[in-house]
Amino acid sequence: MLFRFKGLVLSENPWGESDRILTVLTADAGKIPVLLKGGASLKNKSASACIPFCYSEFVTADRGGRPWVREASESESFVSIRKDLELTSTALYICDIADDVCVENSDESEMLQLVLNTLYALDRGLRDRQEIKAAFELRTAAVCGFSPDLVRCSVCGRGQSEIMYLDVMDGVMQCSECRRRQNALPLREGHNMLLFQLERPLLDVMRYVCYADAKKFLSFELPEIYRERFYTYCEKYLLNHLEKNFRTLDFLHSLKALPQIRSENTDTQNKGSG
Repeated sequence: MLFRFKGLVLSENPWGESDRILTVLTADAGKIPVLLKGGASLKNKSASACIPFCYSEFVTADRGGRPWVREASESESFVSIRKDLELTSTALYICDIADDVCVENSDESEMLQLVLNTLYALDRGLRDRQEIKAAFELRTAAVCGFSPDLVRCSVCGRGQSEIMYLDVMDGVMQCSECRRRQNALPLREGHNMLLFQLERPLLDVMRYVCYADAKKFLSFELPEIYRERFYTYCEKYLLNHLEKNFRTLDFLHSLKALPQIRSENTDTQNKGSG
């Protein structure tokens, strides 16, 4: 029996000498492990549609209890992302996140749409890469059910004070007054405190990313003064709740040091030649 479906390739891994195991994210069936016979061969006509962050239409057959690719044709390959190392690394990290939070035999339509919208924004350069990454991280928390409660103070119910504080571990906010009172109390046993200070403009952006329509979650204006904190807060919030690190993220962070390393090497060479 043949099965036809559309899905996003999250990863590919070697299987034997020439085959590949793909992890494909679908809307209705969640993650599906799929075997690509001869995936390492340039002669395989389906190979170009079976690489990471390629959204393709698959025709699979069952062999030994495992679906294997009979045909695959790409619907969207996000070509521009592949021309830039930072964009490629960001896309691979996004796929890693999706691979971690999505499961098999599950409705993952919301997560699939989020990943596709994010890759589209990266590919078309709709806004700064770091803003896209951060918004994806915070929105992922919302889609997965551990969104921070950014509506009101968890103690007094106030919707806004000059500064609000987000308790990352509990995912709740406190206003300035309640936070001062809490500071006078001892931490409860086994509770590690990580607080994010949220001024109104930063809080408004985070609220928008969490609660906006899925197709518009990137349509926000972020004042430059808050950008670095927005990037840091969104990443730390997601990683703390996933309780996991990602090698793709480590590599992405390592790219930030490259311009500085190149500059230092150039200065050293110039001094040496002088």
